[in-house]
Amino acid sequence: MQVALIEDDEQTRARTEQLFEAASTAADPIHVLPFASAEAFEFAQVAADVLVLDIKLPGADGMTLAKAVRKVDPTVPLVFVSNYDEYVFEGYDVNALAYIMKPLTAAKVATIIAKVRAQKPAKQLLVTTAAGAQRIPLYELTAIEVADHALAFHLQDQTLVAAGQLKDYLSLEQEDFIRIYRSILVNLNFVRRVTTGEVEMADGTHYPIARQERKRTREAFFAHYRRLADDN
Repeated sequence: MQVALIEDDEQTRARTEQLFEAASTAADPIHVLPFASAEAFEFAQVAADVLVLDIKLPGADGMTLAKAVRKVDPTVPLVFVSNYDEYVFEGYDVNALAYIMKPLTAAKVATIIAKVRAQKPAKQLLVTTAAGAQRIPLYELTAIEVADHALAFHLQDQTLVAAGQLKDYLSLEQEDFIRIYRSILVNLNFVRRVTTGEVEMADGTHYPIARQERKRTREAFFAHYRRLADDN
């Protein structure tokens, strides 16, 4: 989740950034893009999953920015964080997701994140196991592995076995997954380390890397985490 934070007070901005980043997980990372003014945000032209706006800002205020954003993006979630409650009803005019009074706390940030996620359903896979059809959120899926002529879908807390072929899931390489072996597809968000011949996952699991995939796997791993660092 990419959060655009528009807050002019430096200390409040830093504290808010810390609260959001503390809620980040390896499976569902949160990256904060901080801005000190509406003009700075507009100049940057960044894409964000949610805008967190102060009302009182130097230059254009948060409500003016929200109205400008709505003209070009009618769906992006807008969250107002303010010391002033007299703007609550104006928030309805721009279809604000939430209007939260300062100071922000970890609990309030958790509420914001939950609201954003509820509004934007997670990407999912639909697999059919012996128990029936089941939806798997991609952020819970650590790896897919060929096992005994079936597929093992490794989640954070369980493994589901279903019929199928790994080639049917190679499109997941557009969603932070990479095929490291002819029988293994891993989620880069859960890869802790890449060595010469294997990857180590966040839960300690090790998977082999095919010789011909070693260079590509290393490059994908480093590119993935460079992108996360750049987003911060």
